[in-house]
Amino acid sequence: MSYDQPMDQDRDAYNRNLIDDTVFAARKSGGVAYLLWTFVGGLGMHNFYLGRQKAGALQMFGTLLTYCTYVSPDPWPLVGVAIGVPLGISLLVDLFKMPSYVVTCSERLRARLQDDLEDWRGA
Repeated sequence: MSYDQPMDQDRDAYNRNLIDDTVFAARKSGGVAYLLWTFVGGLGMHNFYLGRQKAGALQMFGTLLTYCTYVSPDPWPLVGVAIGVPLGISLLVDLFKMPSYVVTCSERLRARLQDDLEDWRGA
């Protein structure tokens, strides 16, 4: 056993604790995500909060397109309904999958921090 091994173990434990503390401090709140879903869910703000930019952008675009076509004269309201039904289904899916989205957000942050640490060590 060399003298470097305990120091490396201490450094690894320190890095794990640092990553754990960072993930804990930056975790997203399920309550905030549900509040965003309740009040501005159609605009996808809960998805933006949880780091799901593509899903948020699609919901925002879908809501704006649904609104614009629904208030237009005939036959455009039918297009608004055709877009609004899948949008409503996606919002219901988000309602039930929100806890897993919150956990996934923390897992992505942890993986990114670990990758950054490995890149820093390799450099």
